[in-house]
Amino acid sequence: MRAANIFKILLPALLITGCVSSKKFKDLENQYNDCTKNRDSLTIANQNLQATVADLGSNMIVMKKIQDGLISDTTALGSEIRYLRSKNQELSALNTTLENNYSKLLKGSEKEMIDLINELRDAKLKLQEREQELALKSQKLKDLEEALAQKDKDVQNLKNKLLDALKGFEGSGLTVEIKNGKVYVSMSEKLMFASGSTEVDKKGIDALKELAKVLEKEVDINVMVEGHTDNVPLKGSGCNKDNWDLSVARATSITRIILGSAKIDPSRITAAGRGEFYPLVPNDSPDNRAKNRRTEIILTPNLDALLEIMK
Repeated sequence: MRAANIFKILLPALLITGCVSSKKFKDLENQYNDCTKNRDSLTIANQNLQATVADLGSNMIVMKKIQDGLISDTTALGSEIRYLRSKNQELSALNTTLENNYSKLLKGSEKEMIDLINELRDAKLKLQEREQELALKSQKLKDLEEALAQKDKDVQNLKNKLLDALKGFEGSGLTVEIKNGKVYVSMSEKLMFASGSTEVDKKGIDALKELAKVLEKEVDINVMVEGHTDNVPLKGSGCNKDNWDLSVARATSITRIILGSAKIDPSRITAAGRGEFYPLVPNDSPDNRAKNRRTEIILTPNLDALLEIMK
C-alpha cells in the first residue's frame, strides 16, 4: 500500500506543478488503476481461498473420524479427500503467484513514483535557479534605471547652471539645449569670429570664460568642441586651405581659451572640425549659411557607472 499512498499524495502536486507530461501522467494513472483492480481481485481470491481451506479443514475432521472407524464408506471419502488436497495445492500455488504478481506491480509503481519524485525535484531546482537569475536581472535593471534617472537629472542641472552662467549672452547667437542625453552649447559665428578668421572676438572670449567656470566644477563632464562651416569654399592663400582646416582651427582656438580660463584637465576636452558636412539647415540662402557657421560645445556626462552596470 505504500506506493498507492505515495501516488495519492503526489497526484495534486503533479497536476499543479505541470512538471509531468499529460501522457506520462495518464500512463501512470492507468498503472495505478490496474494495480488497484489486481489488489481487489487478490483480496476476493484470498477470501475464497480461506473459505475453501475452512471447508477442507472440516473434511479433514471427517477423514480423521473415518480413520478412527467412526464413519464408513472410506473409499468415497478418500477420493474426496485426495481431490480436496489437490485443490488446496492448486489454490495455494495460485495464491502465491497472485501475491508475487501483486508485489511486482507495487514495486513497479513505486519505481515510477521515485522517478517522478526525482523529476519533480530537478524541475524545482531549475525553477529556483531561474528565479534567482531573474531576481539578479531585475535588480540590475532597477540599478540601471536609477543610474539613467540620475544621469538625466545631472544633465538637466548642468543645463540650468550653463543658462545661469551665460544668461548675459542671450540674443547674441548662443543657445543651450539637451539632445540625446547631452548638453549642446551652440555659438554662432557672429558671436565668436570674424568671417574666415580663427581668432575669437572679445565677446566670444567672455562667454567662453563663463562656460569654463562651470566646467571647472563639473569634473565628470567630458567636452567636445566642434567647428562647423557653410559650404562656400575659402578664398585666398591663408593658412587654412579649405573648410576642414578652418573648422579645426576654430575648434582649437576655443579649446585653448577654455583651458586657459579655468583649471580643467585637458584630457577631458577634444577639439574637432566638421567642416561643411554637418549643416543644421540646407546651405541654400545667406541666412541658412549663417546658421551653419557655428561652434558647438558638446558636454557629455561620465557614463562609466552605466557601463559597469550593463556588463
